[in-house]
Amino acid sequence: MFDYKVRDPVEVVRKQADDLLAGYDFTLILRDLPNIIIILNRNRQIVYMNRTFSRLLNRDEETAGNGMRPGECLLCIHAVNAEYGCGSSDFCKVCGFSNAIVRSEKGEASAGECNITLDKGETMSLSVYTRPFSHNGQDYVFAYLQDISDQKTRELLENIFLHDINNSISVLNGLSELFDDLPPGEVRSMINELSSRLTDEIQSYRLISDAENHTLSVKVSEVNLDDLITGVINTLLANNKLRNRIVKYEKSGVEIYTDETLLRRVLINAVKNALEASDDTQEVVVAAGPAADDPVSAEIKIMSIPVIPDDIQLQLFQRSFSTKGAGRGWGTYSIRLLTESYLRGRVSFRSDREAGTVFTIAIPSLNTY
Repeated sequence: MFDYKVRDPVEVVRKQADDLLAGYDFTLILRDLPNIIIILNRNRQIVYMNRTFSRLLNRDEETAGNGMRPGECLLCIHAVNAEYGCGSSDFCKVCGFSNAIVRSEKGEASAGECNITLDKGETMSLSVYTRPFSHNGQDYVFAYLQDISDQKTRELLENIFLHDINNSISVLNGLSELFDDLPPGEVRSMINELSSRLTDEIQSYRLISDAENHTLSVKVSEVNLDDLITGVINTLLANNKLRNRIVKYEKSGVEIYTDETLLRRVLINAVKNALEASDDTQEVVVAAGPAADDPVSAEIKIMSIPVIPDDIQLQLFQRSFSTKGAGRGWGTYSIRLLTESYLRGRVSFRSDREAGTVFTIAIPSLNTY
């Protein structure tokens, strides 16, 4: 039974590695396979990694037996921040890699997928296969990993984009059928709204695609948060599904230097999520002001009444996770990706019965860098 508080001493792990690698044929077969191969001991410490994994980590194969666990090597933020490391946090309960290892520790071969949350809002998506085996009286788990980040990003973008385009086409078809029965002014308004929505969807697709491909450039300008946030709220309330929602915003007078287009996208996704989670009787409050610990930074809070279930909280910022269905959402993932990778800010949230749900977006003024 795995106990995340227990680890073997480094010298024991190295001895296990030496024992496993004693057979020349074994290392020759595994070391140059194009995908990641690792072997874990009973405490989930790495005793072997092949060259593919060591090169990914910029680490020498000979130092593999250093007692670390997979998430710690990959710099998963949940493993790094947990007191007992990889396998010990609540987030590990929804990790596909961790769950595959658990099943193999029970004697089963297992396959699945996982999203490793990295620093700066980025995610590594992995296909995982694990299998238990014993050697000289010691129990191990063999793990075969494939980086499918590009594939998952492409699938996510295509699924969302095509879904939104199909919705827009459906609206357009319905409008054409009712064209003769509607007042010209109403038709014009509906066409304008549909055109704006299509433009926004195309811009979103390009933005997230460039961000994932690391080709997105940051264009810094002076941004008045009052104008930006008011514009975001007005844009969202123009949507027929959201027009009856209640939003409160008090002007702050804060101005910062940042990328207005990226921050606008972050705020659209964050405020839209709050509005969609609320009903027409629940007020959404948006507040902005200087950050308490840094007067040249801004802090924006989006507060709503509904509480996010615990299991969803654990997966909230993962790529491709959505409460709307598989492959349907990039909202919260893109919020963290754009904020932390490109705007150099931080995103956090709290959700409980006492406070409701509060998303906090901290943005530094980039003219200070």
